[in-house]
Amino acid sequence: MMERAIFNRKYTSYTPGGQEVWLANGTGVTTSAAQTQDFVAGSTLLQGTPVYVSGVYVLSASAASGVAPEWYNVIGVTAENATIGTPVSVNLDDVAIVSAANITAESTLVPGSYYYLSQYTGEITRYSTASGTVTAASGYAALTSIGQALSTTELNVEIEVPVILVP
Repeated sequence: MMERAIFNRKYTSYTPGGQEVWLANGTGVTTSAAQTQDFVAGSTLLQGTPVYVSGVYVLSASAASGVAPEWYNVIGVTAENATIGTPVSVNLDDVAIVSAANITAESTLVPGSYYYLSQYTGEITRYSTASGTVTAASGYAALTSIGQALSTTELNVEIEVPVILVP
């Protein structure tokens, strides 16, 4: 059995019946060890776009007030550019490259800062920036943690369950 630790969570690998599975914190919950997964782009996507799944497609996510709940249920960040209907690799749990086009109110990531899904479609933001704070009063439906910046362009993707914001 191999062990792996990410963000204070311990994952233990084992292979029952020839299929590798991972136990999170030894609780019996299985998770995939895959760091990327291929999907079909439901729209044109830039590398570093936070996305959600709709049917067989991935689309740009948003935490804006009034959007359908699936929009803020992020599964990962695109690992490459893609046009509608083409395959796209989505980073589920690894280091992703994020450009200025995917950052709200800033041109680069701030190393060490945590990033959340923005109210602007396909963007991420720090909790509080020049464009506002991630709160229901600022037009957000949910607080969805995406990960932590390792450098000005690299984000360590660690998606968390959204926290629904009530005005």
